[in-house]
Amino acid sequence: MRVVSAAVTMLALAAATIPTPARAQSDAEIEQLVRRQVQPALIAAGGMAVALNIDGRTLLFNYGMADVARQQPITSDSLFNLASVGKAFIATLLAQAVKQGEVSLDDPVAKYVTELAQGGDIRKITLGQLATHTSGLDRTPHQYEPWHRGPYTLADFIRYLNSWTADEAHTPGKQDIYSNTGFVLLSLALERRFNTPIGQLLEARPLAPLGMTSTALPVPRGTARGQLAEKFRRRAVQG
Repeated sequence: MRVVSAAVTMLALAAATIPTPARAQSDAEIEQLVRRQVQPALIAAGGMAVALNIDGRTLLFNYGMADVARQQPITSDSLFNLASVGKAFIATLLAQAVKQGEVSLDDPVAKYVTELAQGGDIRKITLGQLATHTSGLDRTPHQYEPWHRGPYTLADFIRYLNSWTADEAHTPGKQDIYSNTGFVLLSLALERRFNTPIGQLLEARPLAPLGMTSTALPVPRGTARGQLAEKFRRRAVQG
């Protein structure tokens, strides 16, 4: 399994925010305001879906193409890659587990990813630090292992973490450093704690109770990267 598939590819309807009009306006007038805001960001090979809540109602506006090759336009049913917005879902999953007394923010990550008990500074890092980008870990291991070739496996990830050394600029709990590595590791720790794949945890805990049936994490198949279920693939935009 490629570890990086754990936390980076959640899908949902994209939303944009524009200033609320001072008075009620017609849908056509509101669409003109939206178009004025989004037009500079549109490119020929892309598109955008906008959801606007105003005066207790939701208006949906769609622009551009979801798939240029198939000439498929963006619709209000299109699914977008949320990329790092997925971190908010992982953090919510952790917060729920803390509230229910299943884990603590102060738990060392090595308590759940037990292979890290063989490491050094990685043993000091807590779940709370991973969730708040204060672990000291950088964006990705590839920043420090440019020599690595081929898929980055779980064994590679554990090896990197066990060899990681915290210096003055990367002291756990001291600096704010945006870290993809931290959230991949947090996802792995939650999987280990509940003995359940992270995609299933997300679906059962934050997503299903909220009725978010069009939000999903691709599920790895064997050694392949995460695959979207067919019902989602038909609706996913193509970058």
